[in-house]
Amino acid sequence: MRLPWRGRGGSRQRSKGQGLVEFALAAPLIVLLIAGVLDFGRGVYTFNTVSQASRSGARKAMVDQVKADVRTAAIAAAPTLGLTTSNVSVCFKTQDTAERTCDSAQTDNCPRSERMVGCLAVVTVTTTYRPFTPFISALFSSIPVTSTSIVAIEYVCPARDATVLTCP
Repeated sequence: MRLPWRGRGGSRQRSKGQGLVEFALAAPLIVLLIAGVLDFGRGVYTFNTVSQASRSGARKAMVDQVKADVRTAAIAAAPTLGLTTSNVSVCFKTQDTAERTCDSAQTDNCPRSERMVGCLAVVTVTTTYRPFTPFISALFSSIPVTSTSIVAIEYVCPARDATVLTCP
């Protein structure tokens, strides 16, 4: 049976713009969702890279206690983050200390002249993550990301004199 008010192919002609309107309503939400997932992935990548950088610096500090070398190892482990020496802090503590950061006034209570196997090397890497999704960046313009690795010194470089700054 044919309805007179529909005419020929009437239902198709009335819904010509319906798909366009639905797409116009759904597209921004889909793009925002995809951008949010990518942003979240970038955040996880940043956190993992900072963690890897602190572990890499701590591995170097286990056998070579030269702070510049430890910082270089940490920075080299995270080339995509653009870390500098100010993003990496290195200090050495005695094994019985309760301090687990380099923030105290006495940052090295295991100084180079008294360093021995068992002292703790503390390597902290810090950076800032900035989301690119407009909605997320409106809520959080920058998110600090920090990772600390603490390892026991396994080898102390034999210091022949005060001018020797690297391990043989």
